[in-house]
Amino acid sequence: MSWSLFKKKSENDLKEPAKEKKVVNSEYDSGSVDFIVEELFANPCVCSQNYLQLFASIPEVFFPIDYIASRIAGAVFNLKKVKDDSIVWDNQKVNQILNKPNCLFSWKETVYSHFVYRLCTGDSFIRAAVPESLMSAKELWKWCSNYWVLPADKVEIMPVRNFIPLFGIAETEDIIDCYHMNFGFSSGLRMNPAQILHDREGIPSLYPGISFLRGTSRLKSQSKPISNLIAVYEARNVIYVKRGGLGWLVSAKKDETGTIAMTPDEKKELLQEHNKTYGIGRSQFPYGFSNIPLDFLRTNLSIQELQPFEETLADAINISGAFGIPAELVPRKDQSTFNNQKTVEKSVYSSVIIPMATGFCKDITEFLGLEADGLYIDCDFSHVDCLQEGKKEAEDVKTSISGRCRVEFLSGIISLNDWRAQIGESKVEIPLYSKLIFEMSPDEIEKVKTMLNLTTKSVDGELQKPSVQNKGK
Repeated sequence: MSWSLFKKKSENDLKEPAKEKKVVNSEYDSGSVDFIVEELFANPCVCSQNYLQLFASIPEVFFPIDYIASRIAGAVFNLKKVKDDSIVWDNQKVNQILNKPNCLFSWKETVYSHFVYRLCTGDSFIRAAVPESLMSAKELWKWCSNYWVLPADKVEIMPVRNFIPLFGIAETEDIIDCYHMNFGFSSGLRMNPAQILHDREGIPSLYPGISFLRGTSRLKSQSKPISNLIAVYEARNVIYVKRGGLGWLVSAKKDETGTIAMTPDEKKELLQEHNKTYGIGRSQFPYGFSNIPLDFLRTNLSIQELQPFEETLADAINISGAFGIPAELVPRKDQSTFNNQKTVEKSVYSSVIIPMATGFCKDITEFLGLEADGLYIDCDFSHVDCLQEGKKEAEDVKTSISGRCRVEFLSGIISLNDWRAQIGESKVEIPLYSKLIFEMSPDEIEKVKTMLNLTTKSVDGELQKPSVQNKGK
């Protein structure tokens, strides 16, 4: 684990008088083992704001971000017509973007990177690589075929140096001079604001500086749970690698006055024999024999006593909760599952993943300028297992509503267009569809019979009075 993620309290804040090394027994100065009193308490560590490194190295941070980003990236993205929501298959330029937006990354990788940056750092930047002459192009999809997700931690938003008309009448170029990406080995890359789709979370900073107009990462609110996780992992690591004192060997010899302490020669003999003969190295034994009666007093804590798994789970639930992931979905040591897990997964899709993906589709549609041509990008999650049950339930509800509408139509309460509206279908611009059945002519009723596959008996039974009236006309 990289400890560059964490910073210790200032040395000036914790400065204490220097302590000299204290030798417990000067007789062993020339021996192979020195007993030295070291600092008893380590300075507490707190997590820094290098959230991308936290994502890459802390499982409890990785899980909720990857859970959301990977599922959004796994959606089926299609180009559709605004008029009838039909899929457009023959627009090669847009479909190429939805397949491979640049020479290195697929659309799925691009979407995944976008949401990892957004959820980790609070910001994501998508750049359309177009020449200066096409900066003002409204229909970007016609002129640009290279779109890149920029490393969000390297991007800085540079405000216009003169007076910034915040909260006034202004265009983007009146506030933002450029987006600047620092590579670390050159002067960087300056990008026109018209090239950038900036997707952020939280409340942006409005103070000119390195964080100007940057969003706020949700991980900022989780600094204490993340710091606790590090403490738990460190404590477990200390125990596993057997750092520090494990306990004391004490004399078990007794006489009528009580316990008899070991003599200096007995201590020296015991230590020399242990270092030479016993241990885990080659030609050493994992157990030892002593002609001195001994007891062992343990001073360190075991894994069970520290209860690290309970602490880790509690912190993981807090972090996942910040991203809308319920506790039932958080991985745990016993790999336990819940009876309502599918219901919870479906809830996360409906409340977190689908709204986030839909918002992204809306942003990318506007960024590409597709609306002017009556087009938009949509995402489809119908292939997801946990949503299949919901789809079946929706179909059952639709069938039930349609059955009720059929009865109401035949009773003369609603028209065919009213029926269509209640099952989510669009209005049909034909006069017949806007009439109640009592208002229809015999020819129109015959058409309705054909459409609804009705028998003469079923219609005449429901509409005996209207049928007599029509015949008398």
